[in-house]
Order: sequence, then C-alpha cells, then structure tokens
Amino acid sequence: MLSDEKKKRADELAQSSTREELIWLSGYFAGLLGDKTAAAPAPTVKTASPKITLAYGSETGNSKRLATNFAATAKQKGLSVKLVSLDQYKLADLPKEEYFIGVISTHGDGEPPAAARKFYDHLHSSELHLQNLKYGIMALGDTSYPLFCKAGEDVDLQLSSYGAQRIAPLQMCDTD
Repeated sequence: MLSDEKKKRADELAQSSTREELIWLSGYFAGLLGDKTAAAPAPTVKTASPKITLAYGSETGNSKRLATNFAATAKQKGLSVKLVSLDQYKLADLPKEEYFIGVISTHGDGEPPAAARKFYDHLHSSELHLQNLKYGIMALGDTSYPLFCKAGEDVDLQLSSYGAQRIAPLQMCDTD
C-alpha cells in the first residue's frame, strides 16, 4: 500500500520513537482517519506508568538529597516512584522490580556507605536472576580519591552480570 520510500520513512520514524511517542502517533493517525471517514475515533488507551524504585545509599546525605529531588521530579511528571534507603530495602524484592534506579555514594577506600552495605554484600554473595530488571546507577564520589565512585561501579557491574538491562550508562559524579 505504501511506496517503498514512504515505508522506509515510516520504519525510521518508528525505530527512533519512544513507546509514548508511538502511542501519540497512533492516536494522531487515527484522528486523521476519523476526520476523513464516518468511523468513530479510536478509543484512548491509557498506559500504566512504570513502577520505579529509587534507592539510595548515603553516608553524608548527598545521595539521599539527589534521590529525593529525582523522585519529586519523576512524580511531577506522573511516574510512580517508590523512594527508599538501601538500608531499608527488602533484598527479596530486587528480582520482582520493574525499574530500579540506585544513587550510591562511595565512602572511604572505595567502600559503600554503611546504609548500602547490606545491599552491596547481597549483590556480591548471592546468585540472582534479574533478566526482567531495568536499571540505572548514579555513583557519587570524590575525584581526589583513587577509587572514585567504586561502590556504584561495583553495583552497576553486578546488576549487569545477573542479566539486568542497563537503561542508562553509569553516571559517575564528583562531590561538586
């Protein structure tokens, strides 16, 4: 029905679009079709927002502050966010998570903060199956230390080794 050129352009648009953009385009084209025919407009499809767990491990409060700000912004955009400190996080929930965002400080000589120790140790001592988990890690550290952001790097690598899907590259941030 479409010329090869139009099909190619449609395929390029579809491949470069997010799920939300594709839903919008679907409604847009359905609306155009509705204007040209007597057919009823396509029903609006409401999609549930993904459930995001935003967990932080902080020694001085920097990770908590960033995670809290991120959660507030995400909620303003209509996303469903659960904010939790890693020392309060239920480790058994990790394989059940849909989206997991971690904000983790590095303390001392490349160590996780005390609040993240249990989570960190669990990742390094358990055999987890996390193929359904989509995640991102923001690592905080101080570039004046040789093991800058090491705790966050370790968590990122462990999640990936268990089959979790990284949705954003590891972000390594200096204290400034």
